[in-house]
Amino acid sequence: MNPFVSCLGLVPRSVKPRQSGLTMVLDKFMGSNGTADLIETAGEYVDVVKLGWGSSVLYPEAALVKKVGMLRDAGVHVCPGGTFLETAFEHGKVEVILDLAKEIGFDAIEISNGIHPDMTRDDKLRMIRLATERGFHTMSEVGKKLPQEDGAMTYQQRIQEVREDLAAGARKVIMEARETGTVGIFKADGKINSELAYELFKHVDPDSILWEAPQKEQQVWLLRQLGPEVNIGNVPPSDVLSLESMRHGLRADTFRDHCKNSSCVFLELGVGGALRAQRRGDVVVVVDALRASATIVECLDKGARELIPVVSAQDLQGEVTIGERGGAKLPNADLGNSPREITREVVGGKSVVITSTNGTECIRTAKGPNSVVLIGTVTNCKAVAQAAVRIAKETGRNISLVAAGRNNLPAIEDRAGVTEIMKCIGNATPRGTLEPCFSDNLERDFLSSDSGVNLISLGYIDDVIYCSRLDISTSVPIFDGERIVAFV
Repeated sequence: MNPFVSCLGLVPRSVKPRQSGLTMVLDKFMGSNGTADLIETAGEYVDVVKLGWGSSVLYPEAALVKKVGMLRDAGVHVCPGGTFLETAFEHGKVEVILDLAKEIGFDAIEISNGIHPDMTRDDKLRMIRLATERGFHTMSEVGKKLPQEDGAMTYQQRIQEVREDLAAGARKVIMEARETGTVGIFKADGKINSELAYELFKHVDPDSILWEAPQKEQQVWLLRQLGPEVNIGNVPPSDVLSLESMRHGLRADTFRDHCKNSSCVFLELGVGGALRAQRRGDVVVVVDALRASATIVECLDKGARELIPVVSAQDLQGEVTIGERGGAKLPNADLGNSPREITREVVGGKSVVITSTNGTECIRTAKGPNSVVLIGTVTNCKAVAQAAVRIAKETGRNISLVAAGRNNLPAIEDRAGVTEIMKCIGNATPRGTLEPCFSDNLERDFLSSDSGVNLISLGYIDDVIYCSRLDISTSVPIFDGERIVAFV
């Protein structure tokens, strides 16, 4: 073992054959010298080498046998690409090719149906069973090579295929992303298709998936979402030590994730993000910066006994009612969703029922049997951050900051509110689906936001300015599933 490992107190990698934390290398061309270099410098971190596409057919036989043997001797599974087996299927030679691959020394096989136009699900499952019966370390692949075909696959289809492939004998299921990382859970520009990714995370065991992710930013995202033991594939040979460094926090991209005092903070959007946070059992801070969060905080500051958040305007009944849709006061409400209208005379000692366009639904969605729900915004960001950190440390939970958004899209004022809270948390490692917004002028950004412009048109410019004021309250609302009270 490298002496630096024990000196720094790093947790050594588990011994191969590993069940998680797999690294699959995509080999496009390496000869014996390149293969020897890979084994010498990074062999203990490589679990599978896949000879890309159908390139196995093109090697000189002696070079192919030598290369496969070197990798096998180093404890690395060696696999011809998925297109290799699809070519065999096209020529009706699957069983012959499997037997020949075994003779050459391959011990792993990838079964895909990413490009063949006529391969059925039954054909693919039969091939998985054939490879498994021959003793191969069998991996299947889910997804399509062509972006338009892959984009037509629903997450339900992918989940079903994963489950069927595993039942047929696949050890791992490779999630198609191509060598470029531009399909599957990644968009054409390589950015994360977070909606698809989170649906897969929810419905299949992530450890059963080998996620193709050739780009460093994609690897970082997966490491942050699923931890250092995530299985990652299509790694260029030259990037193996880079990936391994990030698994251990030895590169700036993930360094803070491994610091002793770092906090894992998920940044989420809307009702969907609230649901993800609830299912994780996080400490959830719901941020509806214009204006529900500020109004709730103001009600507690002015002595309200409790607030009851409701989703439907029809449920807006109680001692004092606050309600709006699209910024406008509901006709059956006593007050609009305006923190400037809240007075001690109106709400002091009373039960307040509140509904808003987005915020109250997010609040109710975020509360589950294991989650803790706080309400925060710019006006109480320091206090709510301190409360979230305290609860997270006492209970061993992560923290989620959920931006309510506008029309199911990110709203700059909510992103700014989330970011101000994250800054107050301290050594936070951001994860999740929402990009932070570091504002150097909150009042300007609130006034120029879509929600701000709408509220100004309705005559609420003072509300917008008020909601952009930083740390004017120390109240921290907490929701118990029925009512919101002050956290103490």
